[in-house]
Amino acid sequence: MAKFRFRLETYLRLKIAARDQCRAELAEVLRAEEQLKQQQVEIEEEIEDQHAYVRQATQSGNINLDLVTAAQRQVIFLKAAGQEKQMLMKQLIPHIQQRRQALIDADHEVRTLEKLKEQKQEQHLQREAALEAKQMDEIALTGFRRKGV
Repeated sequence: MAKFRFRLETYLRLKIAARDQCRAELAEVLRAEEQLKQQQVEIEEEIEDQHAYVRQATQSGNINLDLVTAAQRQVIFLKAAGQEKQMLMKQLIPHIQQRRQALIDADHEVRTLEKLKEQKQEQHLQREAALEAKQMDEIALTGFRRKGV
């Protein structure tokens, strides 16, 4: 029985590698987005801490204007940093969508080739089974002729 060999096996492996690369690129961009979200949360927490500090400092009778001013400057700086993170996250959205689409397309190509491979393998098995059945019929016919002669 002849061994099945898919003619496009190398091409399939290349497409699988390309799909894996697309998957890795998407994961990288999603990690960057997650880091930006985490940084945004940390900034918001720091802003809240600074607001709490200012409230506490103004409620006590002893107000240190330098510390309150520094805290307010820190809040302004943190808000600017937060806006920058939001802008970066907005810039990532098209990259994420592009990489998701590339992964979908690459996965579709791989699945199509794998399906083709399965079909070709099934056809090969059917041809081999038919050939084997034909050979068995010939062997049986040859044996029958020998006995009949």
